[in-house]
Amino acid sequence: MASPLRRRLVLAAAAVGAASTLAACSAGSATPGLVTAPTTTAPAPSSATAPPAGVPNLASRAWTAPVRGAVYAQPVVSGNQVFVATEADEVYALSLSTGRIEWRVSIGTPLTHVVSHAGCGDIDPLGITSTPVVDAATGTLYVVGEVSHGGAPPVRRELVGLAVATGKVVRTADADPVGAGISQVHLLQRAGLALDGSRVVVGFGGQDGDCGFYHGWVVGVSTAAGVANVQFDTTPGGSGGAVWQGGAPPSVSAAGDVYVATGNQNAQGAAGYYESVVKLSPSLRPLASFRDRAAVGDEDFGTGGPLLLPGGRLFVVGKTDIGYLLDQSGLRLVARVPGVCGSNPDGRLAFDPATDAVYVPCRGGGIQEVHLATDRLGWKAGSVNSSPVLAAGSLWALSYPGGRLQALDPVSGAVEQSAAVGRVATFATPASAAGLVVVATAHGAVEALGR
Repeated sequence: MASPLRRRLVLAAAAVGAASTLAACSAGSATPGLVTAPTTTAPAPSSATAPPAGVPNLASRAWTAPVRGAVYAQPVVSGNQVFVATEADEVYALSLSTGRIEWRVSIGTPLTHVVSHAGCGDIDPLGITSTPVVDAATGTLYVVGEVSHGGAPPVRRELVGLAVATGKVVRTADADPVGAGISQVHLLQRAGLALDGSRVVVGFGGQDGDCGFYHGWVVGVSTAAGVANVQFDTTPGGSGGAVWQGGAPPSVSAAGDVYVATGNQNAQGAAGYYESVVKLSPSLRPLASFRDRAAVGDEDFGTGGPLLLPGGRLFVVGKTDIGYLLDQSGLRLVARVPGVCGSNPDGRLAFDPATDAVYVPCRGGGIQEVHLATDRLGWKAGSVNSSPVLAAGSLWALSYPGGRLQALDPVSGAVEQSAAVGRVATFATPASAAGLVVVATAHGAVEALGR
C-alpha cells in the first residue's frame, strides 16, 4: 500500500466514468487501414483499502483491452487517449477512462521468420518495436514500423503519421538510412521516437545477437512531404555503434540539439562515435561527443539514453556501471559515479527535481538512486528491472519478463505497492496519468490499474 509518510508530487486525479473490461477482438489479420471493433463492458474489481487520493491503487484493475500482437513500445498517453503500437504492425487508440477502442489501424505486414532472414534476432513477428511520439501541435501520432514486402531486402522501415482523433493516415515516409553497403535486414529500430521541430528523430541499431554488418544510425524524417531525410552514421568506416538505448528515445534540447548514446563497435574503423554520448545539431551534424573509455568488448555505453537535466547538465550510464554527469554544451565531464547498479544499467532513466536525484533501472533487479548534488549512490531497492516512471509521488516500474509492477518511494526506496500483470517485453515501461498506471503486455493485452 502507499506510504502515508509523504506525497510531495501527488497529481490531482481526473474525474472519470465507470471502469470497464473489453471483450476480446478477433485474432485474425487486420485489413490495412482503419478497423473498428465492438466492445462490451463489465464492472472492474475494487480495492478494500485505497491509497491517498490521486495515487493509482494497484489492487484495482480499471480496464483491460485486447490488442493483436506483443507490445514492446511504451503506451503513450495524450489527453484522454492511450496509444499502443504492436509487433503485428497495428496501432490502437484507447479511451484512457474506459479502455474502449476508439480506432485501430494496420500500417502493413510485419517481418516474420526473422532469424532465417537476418541470422539472429529475438522479436518475431517484427513490426512496431519503438515507442511512438505525439505532435500535440498538429494532433498527429508518429510510429515507425518494420514493413515486409517480400522483396530483397524483405523489409523496410516506414514512418506513418496518424490523426489522433480518427486514425486517418496523414503522412507516410521511408525512415531507413541510405548509403552503400547498408544491410537493412540487420537493422533494428528499437529506440523510441523523438520530435525535433518539424522532424521525427529515429535511432537504429542491430538485431539481438549483433549478427551481420550494420552501423548505428540516427535519421531525421520530415513531418512534411517533399523534404529530404537527414542522417548520421555513428561508425563510418567501421560497424556497430548501435543507437538502441534500452528503448529510450533520443533526447532533444530546447535549442533542437539531439543527444544519443551508442554501443560498442563490431569492426575497427578509422573514426567513429562508438561507446559515446553524441550531441547532434537539428540537421544531425555532430557537435560534440564524450566516450566511456572504460568500456571494452560488449560493454555498451548505449544501454540507456542520455538524460537532459536542469542547469545544462546531462547524466548517462552504461554497462561499465559508471555514471557520468556532463555539461550539455560541450559534453565535458563534471563528475563520475562508479558502481551504479552493480549489474548492467538498462533502460530509460527518471529524474526527480524535488530531490535532484536520478533513478536507474538495473538489469539484475532493482532501481538505483543517484544523488546529483553529492555525486554519490543512494538507495537500491525493489525487484523491478525496467525503466521507472515518476508520477503521483511514486516511481512505477516493471520486472521483465515476469511482469510485476511496483510503486517505490523515491525518497526511501520502500516498495509501496506491488501487483502481477503478466508477462511483459524486455524494457517494458508503464505510463501513468489521471490516477491510472497503464501497462502493455507481451501477450496482447493492455491493462489500466488504479481505481
